[in-house]
Amino acid sequence: MLAHTGSATPEMMVSAIVPLTAGQACEEWTRSLMARRRRRPTRIGPLTHIRRDPGAWTVTVRRRGHNFGDYFPDAVWGGRDRALLAAQHFRDQLLLRIGPDTRVRRRSPKGTRNVTGVVGVRLERHVVEGRVYHRYVAHWPDPEKGTRRRRFLVERYGKEQARALAIEAREAGVAHSHAQQLARQCEEARRRLQEAPPMPRQVKDPLSRKGISMARRRPRRVK
Repeated sequence: MLAHTGSATPEMMVSAIVPLTAGQACEEWTRSLMARRRRRPTRIGPLTHIRRDPGAWTVTVRRRGHNFGDYFPDAVWGGRDRALLAAQHFRDQLLLRIGPDTRVRRRSPKGTRNVTGVVGVRLERHVVEGRVYHRYVAHWPDPEKGTRRRRFLVERYGKEQARALAIEAREAGVAHSHAQQLARQCEEARRRLQEAPPMPRQVKDPLSRKGISMARRRPRRVK
């Protein structure tokens, strides 16, 4: 594999072509793949986690397999716009109480070649000047800097200690990343609540069906 280090004239381009070793090519491919897979932080818009249903707005926020939400009918809140404002207030207040959207893989998928048995920690082979080294690499997602990595040489720490240090670095990095995401989520939710109009009042009893169009389900036919 070849890499271009400059692009001025054809003569300079030919002279600036530098061959890459197999290890450097593999690292460059891995870096480009991780950059494509990097999840960007979700930007909360006016209708994020809010969907429009017949005659109402529904708030749904999912965290670690659990759904949090509520239902805001137009007839209860006095119109479509007032119901949407109430739903936005509820969503932002909810985001102040629950954790961030992490979505960190906790189990190795089937078919992977992860021999460590720990997600985010792998054992890789490293060659320097013809000499082969082995190292445990811990990696975790960072909301600001992308994927972070720490490496621990087996020849320096020993196999068991290098693996333990990599696992510890992975857990500490994930915890720090979660704390950053939670702080950002709470800060943005507080800002939206301060800038939003005041919370409207309900004009009807939410337990009363009067004036609220509710879809009726037809009874299923039993064959």
